[in-house]
Amino acid sequence: MKKYNFIFMIFLFVPIKSQHTDLQKIKNRIITQFSKIEDYQVDINIKINMTGFRMPKKKIKMFYKKPDKLNIKTNGFAIIPKTGINNNPNQLFEMFNYITEVNRTIRDNKQFYFITGTVNPDSIDLPIKNFQSEESNITMSLLIDAKDWIITEIDISMDKEKIFSIKTYYININNLMVPEETKLVIGIKEISRIKNNFNSDLLFNSDNDLAKASGFNFKNDEFKGEISMKFSNYIINKGIDDKVFIRN
Repeated sequence: MKKYNFIFMIFLFVPIKSQHTDLQKIKNRIITQFSKIEDYQVDINIKINMTGFRMPKKKIKMFYKKPDKLNIKTNGFAIIPKTGINNNPNQLFEMFNYITEVNRTIRDNKQFYFITGTVNPDSIDLPIKNFQSEESNITMSLLIDAKDWIITEIDISMDKEKIFSIKTYYININNLMVPEETKLVIGIKEISRIKNNFNSDLLFNSDNDLAKASGFNFKNDEFKGEISMKFSNYIINKGIDDKVFIRN
């Protein structure tokens, strides 16, 4: 009996060790790929259709400098989500409390890795505090291209219900993979739970045309919306003065 127990423990231990090895290999390759970018500046055209917000198409300029300096310049008002805007793998992996799954998958005849784990809600730049309770379980999944070692999709779920997803399409510039377009989709059910937080009966009125246009679905009691970002005019690894990142 003791012998069988010992054998069972060995088989139980091997996949856990293998998963840890895969995770470290994946993280190292993604971070190594991203670290080739010392700095860049890029123009971003933003289009937003989201519950409770109304903003015309906006053009901004974003500056990034290794390891985590980021600055955005725009004229007037703009809504810009920090989560996923440049898919910095260092910041994304730091959001995890712990990893629960590391799996391989095939999409369009290409190999990907799928990583899932729990995250700290405070690390997510989303208005989910209005929706979550103390018992809410927040998880994040990353889909990683195993050839180019880039993060192509990010999904965030609350209590097993997907509330936020990011899909990024990349372009190769001077042998560096950088975002060409990013689409962020938010969808949270039971928006009536947050009515008191906004202190606005008009916004939640089903006759409100602005609310309808912004993404409210009163029949299904949903909060939803989409942010589209298109990147152009990259200047990569040409050097950026640190003064650019000093806020006045």
